[in-house]
Amino acid sequence: MMQLSKLVKLSARFILPLPLLLLSLAAIAQDATVSAPLTADEVIQRVVVMNELRAKALDTYSSVRSYHLECHCLSHKKADMVVRADYKAPDQKEFTVLSESGSGTVRNKVFKKLLEAEQESMREENQQRSAITPENYSFRLSDYQKTDSGEFYVLEAKPRTKNKFLIRGRLWVNASDFAVTRVEGEPAMNPSWWTEKTDFQRSYQKIGDFWLPGSNESTTKVRVFGTAVLTITYGEYQITAASAENSSTEKLTRGQ
Repeated sequence: MMQLSKLVKLSARFILPLPLLLLSLAAIAQDATVSAPLTADEVIQRVVVMNELRAKALDTYSSVRSYHLECHCLSHKKADMVVRADYKAPDQKEFTVLSESGSGTVRNKVFKKLLEAEQESMREENQQRSAITPENYSFRLSDYQKTDSGEFYVLEAKPRTKNKFLIRGRLWVNASDFAVTRVEGEPAMNPSWWTEKTDFQRSYQKIGDFWLPGSNESTTKVRVFGTAVLTITYGEYQITAASAENSSTEKLTRGQ
């Protein structure tokens, strides 16, 4: 059997000295860090233009979403609601409740209030107040990610004002379509004294040429009472009317 001292000497021949090893690891880490082709301002400029193009092109669509809320509170409550949504550009959205079950309090005080708030957000002035624009947010580029599903700019978004339509958090922007595909954060302002903290995650899915909501999960800590978890899943999209996007779209997505 090889003596321990000889084994150590032999192994040392194939092991980089610590300083060289650290330099090598640093080089590998540097190579793994992908530099972003665009700055935060350039990304947002493209997002704004592309959002306007997509909004002008999308005339009408319908979808079905499912609401589920479970409140781990003093009294455990849960409820479900399935809703059909019909959108007509630029600011009309109608809801039809397809089914509902569970706590009547949750359905009437939470789900239906959410639908009312969504209709309120469709007003032109509120669309401007909630839009992802430099007027509403300051942005900082925090990462550029290459994944199996594409390349993404990760931006830190800080609201310039406190209003109920804005958020504070991170945005994932698809580097090809310049569409927001994911959002994580919290509301820019607390909607109620009873709400201690709310964290949410939203995802968007590509339907044809458009990026539409995929899922929304929020966890809210309610003072004294406990924690409520709300999940909304979106699907069964049918784009019933859409016009051709502007010819500048292709140039813009190539970064020209």
